[in-house]
Amino acid sequence: MDKLLFTAMSGASRVMMAQQVHANNLANVNTTGFRTDIEQADSVKVKGQGYDTRALVAARAGGTDFSEGAMQHTDNPLDVSIRGAGFFAVEAGENDEAYTRAGNFTLSLMVN
Repeated sequence: MDKLLFTAMSGASRVMMAQQVHANNLANVNTTGFRTDIEQADSVKVKGQGYDTRALVAARAGGTDFSEGAMQHTDNPLDVSIRGAGFFAVEAGENDEAYTRAGNFTLSLMVN
């Protein structure tokens, strides 16, 4: 059997992964502090006699776009924003810490 099917399948699989990344980016476009995921791929030539014109698709390390979004003025005194690089460190669970660029904070009372 000709291996051309595997070559075509690698491209189709990569297109599906790219669509998932783009769908996630579109679904979160209005989420405060969301950063766009970047997906990348490379073509890799198939080695061997008779495969000179064939290439497979290989995933490359993607990334995240950390550029600033538009500032929105709110009347909430706890809403803050970051200009430039940086993250807010927030409490995540009892002993964990998470990082975010979303600055829509609230107060909660802890009773011991």
